[in-house]
Amino acid sequence: MTFTIIASQVAHGKQESSFNGINFSKPVDVYSNKEGILDTSLIVEAKQGTIGNQPITALVYNGSLMAPTLHIKPGERLVVNLVNKIDETNIHYHGFHVSPMGSSDNVFRVVETGQTGRYVLDIPIDHPSGTFWYHPHIHGLATTQVGSGMSGLIEIEGLKDLLPTSLHNITEQTVALKAFPWNLNGTSMNPIYKWADYLTVNGQINPIIDISSGETQLWKLANIDPATYYNITLPGHIFEVIAEDGNPVWEVWKAKSLLLPAGKRFDVLVTGGENGTYPLLSLPYNRSGFSPTSEVNLATVNVHDKEGSETPEVAPSSLALRHDLEGAQITANRTLVFDGSPNNNTANRFGDVGTNQINGKVFDHNRVDYTVKLGDVEEWTLKNTDDEDHTFHIHINDFQVMSVNGQPYNAHSLQDMVVIPQGGEVVIRIPFTDFVGKFFFHCHILPHEDTGMMGVIEVVDPFTPQD
Repeated sequence: MTFTIIASQVAHGKQESSFNGINFSKPVDVYSNKEGILDTSLIVEAKQGTIGNQPITALVYNGSLMAPTLHIKPGERLVVNLVNKIDETNIHYHGFHVSPMGSSDNVFRVVETGQTGRYVLDIPIDHPSGTFWYHPHIHGLATTQVGSGMSGLIEIEGLKDLLPTSLHNITEQTVALKAFPWNLNGTSMNPIYKWADYLTVNGQINPIIDISSGETQLWKLANIDPATYYNITLPGHIFEVIAEDGNPVWEVWKAKSLLLPAGKRFDVLVTGGENGTYPLLSLPYNRSGFSPTSEVNLATVNVHDKEGSETPEVAPSSLALRHDLEGAQITANRTLVFDGSPNNNTANRFGDVGTNQINGKVFDHNRVDYTVKLGDVEEWTLKNTDDEDHTFHIHINDFQVMSVNGQPYNAHSLQDMVVIPQGGEVVIRIPFTDFVGKFFFHCHILPHEDTGMMGVIEVVDPFTPQD
């Protein structure tokens, strides 16, 4: 089986291929059944294809560069059978607030070549609704596997139900940003990562998005590649942000541009402006080596007349009750220093000395860096000593950003991704609720994570005897 990067596999399975002007389409959608269970298989294997008439090999789920989008509701069960036909791998369910143990979102688990790993995740009934994603999380192989195509979206349903009734049936557009293909020079023990050659939307080059003048649509913006910073703008239009990192916002906010580092998601309302053609652009971002140095046209937005009159809808002012951690009782203060050494692109996959570090240490999956009590709220100061931005992501529990470079930050919701500015610092507060177990925190620039910029945290129940 082969693929072409600009081929789009839509829900009914039809393949369309053309280098320009192809219809904007979503990945295949998979839904839970009436019993509240989504049971699906993801087959991961290497496939041959072409991009720009150049032969490439991709690592894909179910034979498509754009993996299936999984749709699940709060209170339901997600079952994923990972059929592995490549090197060792696993799955992380990015942004999920679920157990990190057993067959759930357990990133210590490894599915070997030829094995099938069964993941069973019970989604809490009060889980926030929005856009999430899944990808492999094998230390030292994450960049290669995600950069070769292994990433897909998960929608926890219910976000549109929080909108005014008039917006419940609006058109949804998936805008999955994926730089491809990443190139790995050298060997797996001595990787040198080359940034991808093509920036794609839903696995397509410059697809078309249709919207009527005055029509309001829900766009799901998601950066699901290893390291690229996308600074997204749509000239003549405004993004109204209704969810960030899968968290409905306490207060809807407007932006002319949105910065999406690797792993970031925004759910936004977009209202079609005057008739015409507009480029969905990624602007240069000069604080990272993994960013376009000039404007890139990611997609083309066609705004056109609609039969009959279109009355612009009024966006809501809020989608969720504010759960501000400003007055929370802080049980511990920690400082994490993110530092990349000059040869951080040539370290081996097991994190030898001379690589990316947190507090002077490279990742060791056998070492627990922090132990936290269930129910505690901690304040972490994230410092960046480098001349490029880093990012911070923690599994299982989202956090609130309190300040950036000493200035108070007006958080609109909790989030699971934040940029740590070059030479700067970010203060966050993390509530450790509901789940015990071990999981990761790390820079989500995957070449930095793969070369050591990651740690292990363990949440323990103080009322349960420990071994």
